[in-house]
Amino acid sequence: MKGFVLGLLVAGLAVGGYIYWKQRMAAAPTVAAADAGAPVKEVKERKKRRHRGAARLARNLTGGDPGASPGSAPSGPAFDPGPPEPEPIKLSAADLKLVSQGDDLSRPDVIRMDMSDDSGSHELSQDDIDGRFRAREDAILGCISHARPDEETYVPGRVTVKFRIQRSGNVRGVRVEAPAILQKGGIYGCIKGVVGGIRFPPSNGSQVVSYPFSLT
Repeated sequence: MKGFVLGLLVAGLAVGGYIYWKQRMAAAPTVAAADAGAPVKEVKERKKRRHRGAARLARNLTGGDPGASPGSAPSGPAFDPGPPEPEPIKLSAADLKLVSQGDDLSRPDVIRMDMSDDSGSHELSQDDIDGRFRAREDAILGCISHARPDEETYVPGRVTVKFRIQRSGNVRGVRVEAPAILQKGGIYGCIKGVVGGIRFPPSNGSQVVSYPFSLT
């Protein structure tokens, strides 16, 4: 009888030890997993922070694209709008008023009668005058362009170039009518230098000619 009771106690201890061992084995991975979870979660949090920081920097470089994914690189070079375009100059009525500047062409030309006069015996034709004047037309257009306040500002109106051709073929006087804003830009002095250098064929009389230019 004592042997039976002793065997029963040993069997009970064995079963209890087995159950205790099973519980210990089941609890160990859970603890390990919990211990390992802390650094993994911390690493993920660090990565998450780095990605957000990179995303903010990328948006700042590209102008802040709200559709860009965190951590993504810019899809192209940053847009450079360049320097702002200058605002067009507003011209007043005084700027556009036609102003005449130059020599007085109403005075008659002085004629000197002597044997050395090499003037021609014919009048200058319009073709004779046009041929010499057209050869310097590009230079006159350059004077008009340089007298503008800038390349973008539109100056309406016209420019009229008048000059007197002497019997000898030389240009004696030049007068320019143009908007005041172009006169301020030095259009008269420039055109006078161009037209004053034109030489026409000699003729038997002096004459005043006029060439208008329409501003576009």
